[in-house]
Amino acid sequence: MRPKTYISQVLADLFSDCGEILGDVRLRRSPQDGSCMGIGWITFATTEASKKAVLKSGVRYPGGPKGRGINVTPATVTLATTAARERGSLQAAGTHTPAMCEETLRVLVLPDPDGIYVDGTFGRGGHSRAILSRLSSKGRLHAFDLDPEAINVGRELEKEDSRFRIHHKPFGHLAHVLEGEGLSGSISGVFLDLGISSPQFDSTNRGFRPEMDGPLDLRFDLTRGQSAYELLKSMDRLELRNMLIENGEADQVAARRIADAIAVAVAQGTLPDRTREFADLVLRAKGKEYQAMHPSKLTFQSLRVHINQEFAEIRRGIAAAFHVLKEDGRCGLLTWKHSECSIVMDCYRNYEIALPNAPLLNFLQSEHPKTAGKLKRRDAFDMDDVRRPTATEVRENSRARSALLHVMRKKIGIRALDVERAAYKKLGWDDPPEEPSVDKWRGWEKGK
Repeated sequence: MRPKTYISQVLADLFSDCGEILGDVRLRRSPQDGSCMGIGWITFATTEASKKAVLKSGVRYPGGPKGRGINVTPATVTLATTAARERGSLQAAGTHTPAMCEETLRVLVLPDPDGIYVDGTFGRGGHSRAILSRLSSKGRLHAFDLDPEAINVGRELEKEDSRFRIHHKPFGHLAHVLEGEGLSGSISGVFLDLGISSPQFDSTNRGFRPEMDGPLDLRFDLTRGQSAYELLKSMDRLELRNMLIENGEADQVAARRIADAIAVAVAQGTLPDRTREFADLVLRAKGKEYQAMHPSKLTFQSLRVHINQEFAEIRRGIAAAFHVLKEDGRCGLLTWKHSECSIVMDCYRNYEIALPNAPLLNFLQSEHPKTAGKLKRRDAFDMDDVRRPTATEVRENSRARSALLHVMRKKIGIRALDVERAAYKKLGWDDPPEEPSVDKWRGWEKGK
């Protein structure tokens, strides 16, 4: 293997005639072995130098395979300030910087350092270690994950800290697991970092990124279930089209064309089992993409969400968190895209506490005071205003730029759904909102 500085120096020499380079050439490296993943960033002292560098797009990489060219694009500015930096902020190989960590600790852990907490998405332990650092000697932390590599990291942390336990389960099962340990209703905080973790995203053996060559797998847990390649060979064309639309590919015509192309490839026995070849198939089927991303990104996302039941798992996790939290307990959810936010808000509506000035509650209080007086106070969720990463964090960790922190607090009060159901009855309206099943998480745990 070439020294880690070799590629950086080759690139620095290649672009040296464009103008002054500030600092070293930075490379995205594999979290597993530190090898270059084919992406890097160079910061020039002047705009003119950057423009000259872009003109080198397509030049042959010195010492690389015959015909291997370099694609050069200008970095995207993410902050409208004089301190703006390109999106290419990097983490050291093998590390992961947890997003919105300090804010999460402040609202979730600091109110009760003696409490019992849950990290439902352990990953490589960034948030878990931060939580443990703020807990007292009485505090406890239970973590969950599906990824065997994450579980191995968790087992090591168990040896280091007796306050910590790792469970090889999806976070949607947390209520079942904690109830078995007699902890239901006593949890101070549950944290869920939704979506895919950085180490998984950077891994070459999962196939999560269309730009990187790897097996077309997309499973969080490689020991369970079907790979994406196996799924595509067995999936009906119309079912595939609908799955793509439901899980992220909003362009319905593009979803149909992609499903058609995959169906033909399966029939001809030419369906690629590697990510780059599959991404090329999707690109040729989809055509133009208006967003600044790889045209096959949403197809990869849709397959990953479907295979790992990500959206259903969010619903399971929120229902489970509501069940195990004690009064004033907090559920913190870190979302990364609109689809996740929508599911979080949809689940929150099932348990939402009624606002004192809600129109239908005011209607019952003024027109039907006896009915209003009979509304029961029970467990409910109240939600803070959404929190966003600071400009400083985005500069230091570009992957945090799309993170949103939602915090729900378990309270005793009148649920908005109870108000609406009572008001609908008095108003003679059809189809009142449905009451969510109290034992919904149990049904999920049993696979129903």
